[in-house]
Amino acid sequence: MHDLTFCQEILTALSEKRKKLTKNHKIKVAHVSISPLSHVTPETLRETFAVMVKGTPFAGIKLNVGILQLGIKCESCKKGFMVDKPTFECPECHGQVLNLIYQKEFVVDSIETDKRPKGTGKRSKKAVTKRR
Repeated sequence: MHDLTFCQEILTALSEKRKKLTKNHKIKVAHVSISPLSHVTPETLRETFAVMVKGTPFAGIKLNVGILQLGIKCESCKKGFMVDKPTFECPECHGQVLNLIYQKEFVVDSIETDKRPKGTGKRSKKAVTKRR
């Protein structure tokens, strides 16, 4: 179910971006990141996105899915650290009482566009627009 929610957020971001583009621009790639604690995998998110955009103006857009980092604090040594997968041990003192201090569930990182110069079928370099 989270994959549907995340895909809806992607579609909202793509719709907003599309409204700002001229007809010489085309959205090529959406870069997003998910939490390693999410119940969604990159594969299921890409599959759900492909199904949702089939037959729409967003069909054919590539979806790159990265993994967000988690902020963890060790209660034994009080050190904080960032990880990209769940851990049960402090890398400093090997303590096992850890608290999650930073986590984002999902982020649309950027949307890449491709511009076609007027009068030619050739494409120019892609432009990247960052969000959040």
